[in-house]
Amino acid sequence: MARWAPEETDTMAALATEIAGTHGTARTLVAVDGQPGADVRHVADALVQAFSTQGVTAMHADAVSTDVDGLRAEVVDPFRTTGTAAGVLVVTGTRLLATRSRPLWSWTLWVEADPDLRVADDDPYLGYLRQDDPKAHASAVLDTSDPEHPRRNWNDAC
Repeated sequence: MARWAPEETDTMAALATEIAGTHGTARTLVAVDGQPGADVRHVADALVQAFSTQGVTAMHADAVSTDVDGLRAEVVDPFRTTGTAAGVLVVTGTRLLATRSRPLWSWTLWVEADPDLRVADDDPYLGYLRQDDPKAHASAVLDTSDPEHPRRNWNDAC
């Protein structure tokens, strides 16, 4: 029997509503990071569209830096100091949920394309996953293994 799954627009609308409800939309910074192979840019664009549908000004930016000082100089400070209008900036990049970078963001999203993915022991990315545990520290986890029907993984430890 087929299970019902929400459409991408419904899932993104729920996330946008949650972010706006808990953090507002006044210069709010959202970080979207994910496991290798996850299409974080697509997720960010869909989230921006969900905000726009709700009447919230939002935009997407790609972070080049992976360290906290670079992220602050490249993304955070320019967004916070340019203009006075409310808005949400959805930032994509790698290692955005590193321990030192987490305080930069109002809300964070970890994206998985394959919840069962195992990273090879010799992959340098494994250090980030082990040391910073981005999935456990994300505000939300999104399973995109079915791209048309992404679903929130509540990641409960109960």
